[in-house]
Amino acid sequence: MVVTDENSNIDRRTVHEIRDISARVKAIVEHQTLGKPVWIGGFVRRHFISDIGHEYFDLVDEEYTIRCMVREPVRGTLDFSIGNGMELEIYGTVRFYERYSQAQIEVETATLIKRHPFLLDETTREQLEKKGLWPRDKRPLPHTIQRIGLITSKNSQALHDFENTYRSYGGTASIEFRDVRLQGQQAPREIADAIRRFNHENDVDVIVITRGGGRMLELAVFNDALIAEAICRSEIPVVTGIGHERDDTFADQVADVKEITPTAAALYLARERPLATTHNPANRSKNVVMWLAAGIILVIIILLLSGR
Repeated sequence: MVVTDENSNIDRRTVHEIRDISARVKAIVEHQTLGKPVWIGGFVRRHFISDIGHEYFDLVDEEYTIRCMVREPVRGTLDFSIGNGMELEIYGTVRFYERYSQAQIEVETATLIKRHPFLLDETTREQLEKKGLWPRDKRPLPHTIQRIGLITSKNSQALHDFENTYRSYGGTASIEFRDVRLQGQQAPREIADAIRRFNHENDVDVIVITRGGGRMLELAVFNDALIAEAICRSEIPVVTGIGHERDDTFADQVADVKEITPTAAALYLARERPLATTHNPANRSKNVVMWLAAGIILVIIILLLSGR
């Protein structure tokens, strides 16, 4: 199709249809791979089985993702069932689907390397559903925040980033800190216990869970059911600031407010939430009520004394 653009220095241009570009990309991709199967390693996410029995999942590493498909006949040849959280090596051919302009691996066989329970976020969701905790309604944060409960590691950069950013942008609430491990087998229980302790003590207005960026397996601690359940059962609203922009954990999904980093969480609380100051309208209203009550009591006392 040739179009004349009167407002351009270029008199004529060719406008291609999407199918033309998609076909060119397909030719390049399949020419580069020569249609030959390759071995690829990664972790399984977003796994599901279609109505006709084909299996689909994302194979991911620290930065990249590619879609995979296992046809129903091939599924029957595997000696294990593919599921979220598995580390696999798959053998398959790169296919490019023109209609969606999407590359996909058509899997011929797969080898299970390891199961990583922290990555099984679908299992976590199922556990919460059985307990009636999912899906859940998000709780609003208090109008005035005077005390923040911060859960992170004393050795983490997230601790310094949160505190420095919060104070730099005018945050005045006091910060009550709980030191926990952020990776390893003990981390989920320590984080969940910290959430429960804040609720038991009931002396903070909001709970913030933060950690900086890291490898996928390190951040996957925050997919654990112990943490998710503790957040869901918390009477105190929970804000998360975990990892970097591209990171997303199940703790983020169940939290009342998800921010993309520890710094972003601090900015949200410092900028978006009213500061805890004596000039807050809510505080002024409380003071007015107290003075009115005192005045009424004084009048009653005077009347009683004059009646004598």
